[in-house]
Amino acid sequence: MKWLAVVNRAAGRAQEAEGLLEALERLPELSAVAVYTDGPGSGTQIARDAAEFDGLIVVGGDGTISECLSGMDLPRQRLAIVPAGHGNCLGRDLGLCRPRDAIEALRRLQCRPLDLMDVTVHADHASTTRRLCASTLAVGYVTDVVTVGRRRLPGLGHAAYAAAAVFTMPQEFRARHDGEDWAPFTGIVVNNTRHLANFDAFPQARLDDGLLDVMLQRCGWPRQQLHNCAVLAGSRAFGPLVMRQLPRAEFQLESPCTLMADGELLSGVTRVSVESRPAAVSCVARAP
Repeated sequence: MKWLAVVNRAAGRAQEAEGLLEALERLPELSAVAVYTDGPGSGTQIARDAAEFDGLIVVGGDGTISECLSGMDLPRQRLAIVPAGHGNCLGRDLGLCRPRDAIEALRRLQCRPLDLMDVTVHADHASTTRRLCASTLAVGYVTDVVTVGRRRLPGLGHAAYAAAAVFTMPQEFRARHDGEDWAPFTGIVVNNTRHLANFDAFPQARLDDGLLDVMLQRCGWPRQQLHNCAVLAGSRAFGPLVMRQLPRAEFQLESPCTLMADGELLSGVTRVSVESRPAAVSCVARAP
């Protein structure tokens, strides 16, 4: 196979992506050409220009993966990831938590089908965008945690979001989920993976079940911290308001909010529609 390695130097800790690329280049059996992203959105264009390659190796975080998915020839090209971001939700679900696991998976070239989320985002300035996501959509608490982790704690690398979760105060907003009545929430999360960064938050989620996992949150800081600690300990105590599995979901926001889409922060969002695209791409995974 002929691979294109798409490398995001800005992902995770400083120099981490560069080090992982060097590890890839030491694989004699891997034929890969490397190209670097040069800012938000460039991964999508790189993927669109990669028609001559059989697959893309994304060296970066969930945001870089999402960008590349939106430009790939999904029926023909394979996806491989070498996680280098702060959250690495998809990498954790694929058993690729450590760089050596990702390298070994590429050696074995064992693939599995991966569902994707087909997302339509409506913003307050009347613009509508469509994108593919592999991991997480969120407004409220989870988005605020990502913001704090990115802006204030980037030096903590993979632990940034876990640390930010302790310092983030849940803020209430009003929303309507799937046509239900307007109600107050502190968070809405639509996930395709078991993981929210370090947290195994959706134990029933599978990457190939054709379903979205939806979490509705409404709690203050003390209960949120109890829930976070319980999840880290493997317990389901102090759970969220609602957990659902659905093939599609939609939520409308009474006031414009910031949406976190696979690590990217989108401001002024008023409505989000998402549908599962089962087995949309073949993805390299760790052997069971």
